[in-house]
Amino acid sequence: MLTLINPRLRLGCGLLSLVILVGTAGFHLLERWGIFQAFYTTVLVVSTLGFSEYKPTSMASQLLTIGLIAGGVGTLYYLVVALAQSVIEGQLSWGKRRSMDQRIRDLNGHFIVCGWGRVGRETCRQIRQQGQRFVVIDNSAERVARIQALGYLVVEGDASDDAVLKQAGVMRAQALLTAVQSDAGNVYITLSARALNPRLLIVARAATAEAEHKLTIAGANRVISPYILGGRGMAGHALRPSVMELIDLLAHSDDLSIWLEEVRIEPGSPMDGRTIEQARTHLAERIVLAIHRIEGDLRPNPPGNLLLRSGDVLVVLSSRNETI
Repeated sequence: MLTLINPRLRLGCGLLSLVILVGTAGFHLLERWGIFQAFYTTVLVVSTLGFSEYKPTSMASQLLTIGLIAGGVGTLYYLVVALAQSVIEGQLSWGKRRSMDQRIRDLNGHFIVCGWGRVGRETCRQIRQQGQRFVVIDNSAERVARIQALGYLVVEGDASDDAVLKQAGVMRAQALLTAVQSDAGNVYITLSARALNPRLLIVARAATAEAEHKLTIAGANRVISPYILGGRGMAGHALRPSVMELIDLLAHSDDLSIWLEEVRIEPGSPMDGRTIEQARTHLAERIVLAIHRIEGDLRPNPPGNLLLRSGDVLVVLSSRNETI
């Protein structure tokens, strides 16, 4: 409970307690008063209400009284100011929290990122670059404060908790990306999210091959191992540097006028039921590199007579300012 109190309030209470302790001990030693009488007189002096029937008689006690009045008034003034600041800051924080909760409730088709580690931070940066809306879930108050400072929507809590996931809008989300430090944590988050939203796309981080298998069973659509990806990337840059450089530029660079993107064939789309060749008028200048069939298989360089169906996803090379 103490950790929830404003640090200035804790400091003010500590200083006031120290002043009262010094006064009580001083009167007890200098005037030979009982502990309660010394404490009672100290409280009256510090609060500037006067004296009880016990009054200091020696010069040392009188000097102590002067010090208690100065220290007590200063400490009480500091404590009152700190209390007022704490109340005002609490009201502002409550208002910001309400505003953020309302913005999260208004989201639909957004992304949820669980964990604000190195992987989570880079994930958020990439999603933000694409202009997509997302919510971060983290259980550290310190990290939550940093996330808020960046202007991101955030929910503080355990991402495996159903109530926290619901607060982040898991029922309306397009995808959930879980990148907490432990594999067990990612498994629990995946299980909870899958149970709440069976249609949710879940991408999970895994550190080991065993965790990859468990995450797949738990309901993750994609399992990513940063270590494996990093190793493949390093080997690729050594073995096929030009190919890897092109892939990195097309997938991640903001400087090029062309990039890789996905085009999903929706029900009722003018491309639904047509061949790739017939659909080129709707694809404009886009170049079809591959097709991800609704059954799950990925076919690179598909033939022009391939029939498109609802649910298929085209991987195309396009200009950034092109729209369908």
